[in-house]
Amino acid sequence: MGDHQHPATAVHLGVGLSGQQLVALAADAELRSHVDDAAPAFVVAGVDRIDGSIPDDQTLEPTVAATFLARRAPHTAVLAAAAPHRDHPYNLARRVASADHLSRGRSGLVLGIRDGYAPRGPAGHEAWGGAGLTAGAPLGVDTTRDAAIAIEKLWQSWPYESIVADRRTRIFVRAEQIVHIDHQGVFDIAGPLTVPSTPQGSPVLAWYARTADEVEAAREVADLVILSATEPGATATAAAALSSGDSGRFADPSRRPLLFAELPHHAGDEPGVLESAVRSVSGDVDGVLVRPGRTADDLVRFVEAGLPALLAGGLVRTAPAATLRERLALPVPARLLDGARPAFPAPEPQPALRP
Repeated sequence: MGDHQHPATAVHLGVGLSGQQLVALAADAELRSHVDDAAPAFVVAGVDRIDGSIPDDQTLEPTVAATFLARRAPHTAVLAAAAPHRDHPYNLARRVASADHLSRGRSGLVLGIRDGYAPRGPAGHEAWGGAGLTAGAPLGVDTTRDAAIAIEKLWQSWPYESIVADRRTRIFVRAEQIVHIDHQGVFDIAGPLTVPSTPQGSPVLAWYARTADEVEAAREVADLVILSATEPGATATAAAALSSGDSGRFADPSRRPLLFAELPHHAGDEPGVLESAVRSVSGDVDGVLVRPGRTADDLVRFVEAGLPALLAGGLVRTAPAATLRERLALPVPARLLDGARPAFPAPEPQPALRP
């Protein structure tokens, strides 16, 4: 890992990993070590699930991959790619919070509209309808936005500070601080979550945006927005949209989500192509998400050649071993549950145990 001294103009680096690359990382300790030593701000596990591409023959479920990498790649932060199309918000909130505890604050979630690996489901009822457990909901911006709000409420529903472990009173948890979220929207969820809040307060919540409508919706609910690879000039438009009004995501309403531009890296590219691409967007964005093809060999070529060129040019910064929220200098999200009804009564002190 480097000394983390970077030019002021250097942007954050994310790396988008395909299903094939996740399988390779799980099987190859040397490849994991290469990625871990490269020290990007984060990797996105299974980004091909939500980018609209044709699914690979091989993949790992992203939250499973995040949990595996939490211990096997101790410097790597992981955003798990998912969509409410396949995953109910409660399940996503629980799995990502668990990964964040295991990784000591190096986990998060990036939401998209549709999961390419999931059954399509009945028209107009695709979201969480494929399993036949509910009537489902239509895929779209409103459904993903509602899922993001519900997930954040769930992450806030069991404050970590409620765990007091007071031996004198024999009270382990101030249970009255655990609250229902009573979320009603596309998804109706009472809560609370069965996992306490994490080392970051809340895992980082991102949105993989493919349209202007998604960028606008993400401004209110996401810590960062990954802008899908688009035409020149799209990053400036997205940056303006994110800055166009107050955001409800943070306590400081003037604070906007971070913007990352997705950039492809092809093994056959001429030298300097990726560096030029980063320079072309660096004035508009806070970071870039480099997509090194889809195979394990593509990932190796990027780590061994593409990344060193970016670092040598002072274009990207590597990340110290801290929480993901600290790496990105992101504040904790605004409180969403002030005044929420307690899920449990306040515990009564108990007589001290006899020696």
